[in-house]
Amino acid sequence: MNNETVTDWLIKNSINNEEINFIETVLTFASSLKTLGSKQDVINRSLQLSFPGKRVMTISNLTFQQFTQILKDNDIDIDSVQLLNQYRSQGICIELCEGLLAQKI
Repeated sequence: MNNETVTDWLIKNSINNEEINFIETVLTFASSLKTLGSKQDVINRSLQLSFPGKRVMTISNLTFQQFTQILKDNDIDIDSVQLLNQYRSQGICIELCEGLLAQKI
């Protein structure tokens, strides 16, 4: 049985703690926007305050391509499909991850 967490997997793939926090925050906020679309401006301001050096704007109907572009724009070199599958397998932001992955297929 594999007890590797998403964080373990990310670290093994040369993603640092700041980038991990960024990815998790983007996924969490994007997932929240699915039900709190009216809070988009507040969430994006919070993202900018939390990660002033990162380029990101999230929307309630985030696409796979937009998510992949967020990673690319912020020099996070990781396979988006594997990343989303890792989070989904750990039960994190399942609905968002499945929706993004469905767009890829």
